[in-house]
Amino acid sequence: MSTSAKKLPITAAEYLEGELKSEVRHEFIDGRIYAISGASLKHNEICGDTYAVIRNHLRGGQCRTFIEAVKLEIKDEIAERYYYPDVFVTCEPADDDTHVVRYPKLIIEVLSQSTYRHDRGDKLESYKSLPSVEEIVYIEQDWPEIFIVRRADKWRRHLYTQLDSLVRLESIDLTVAVADFYRSTPFPPNVERPWYLRNREDG
Repeated sequence: MSTSAKKLPITAAEYLEGELKSEVRHEFIDGRIYAISGASLKHNEICGDTYAVIRNHLRGGQCRTFIEAVKLEIKDEIAERYYYPDVFVTCEPADDDTHVVRYPKLIIEVLSQSTYRHDRGDKLESYKSLPSVEEIVYIEQDWPEIFIVRRADKWRRHLYTQLDSLVRLESIDLTVAVADFYRSTPFPPNVERPWYLRNREDG
């Protein structure tokens, strides 16, 4: 996400109206808008593989899967925010708005060096504040690593770093190999863990 924001605060209604006309997507955070920079090819391919795995699994049921261009609303008494998660799932019939989802069950973000702090920081806390959210998944773009937190586990961390490891997405009753999320972006044998991950508290 871009670090530059529109200087003057705007209302959520103004943001939503402007977003319908804008060629550039923006996140809305407490009255300010932030332009979303273009994604890398690798990021786009990982999102596509992830979307395909989940959508195929859920096909024919009541759950719906969205990718990148659909807004998620997070609203309470003191704040109102709109994000564009990379991939997310809603199974709630009340999610019938044309442009916005409000009751996601599963949220997935593909991480890179430029988005890591934002996605794993304030945005994570915003996602956790939604009562409907059961599971949040982070997929590293530059290293085979998947990181999951679940409400049922009090947001305890589950880390998967082997391509042949099986990942359990409990929110949608799916077990899938780590490699399936990277099907279009195989890693070279000598790939090294990115420097920004090496001193992380979760390893």
